[in-house]
Amino acid sequence: MVEGLLTGGQVADIRVADQLTAEVIGCAVVEDRGYDADHHRCTLAGNNNLPVIPGRKTRTVPIAYDTALYQLRRRIEILFGKIKEHRRLAVRYDKRDCTFLGFIALALVKALYL
Repeated sequence: MVEGLLTGGQVADIRVADQLTAEVIGCAVVEDRGYDADHHRCTLAGNNNLPVIPGRKTRTVPIAYDTALYQLRRRIEILFGKIKEHRRLAVRYDKRDCTFLGFIALALVKALYL
């Protein structure tokens, strides 16, 4: 099951990170540097998850993470790149969230099956 959360463009990733991963238990959670925060890592570890998050460049002490597992994230980024080829989604012409999410679903079907 895949779930997501639609937020405003001005909302930082880390503000909704705990909400997105609240029901994830016992998994390797692969996220980008935008989700690097000590409190988020503690929340993931508390749910018996393995955080695979590279540290921000401003960290004084480097964070160890599984680089081989993190490389798999590239496939997700390629999929988002295919979705953003549709100008309607990249610019977000739709005012209603349900309409926007519907076009994302159509773009995903096209990207995955065509």
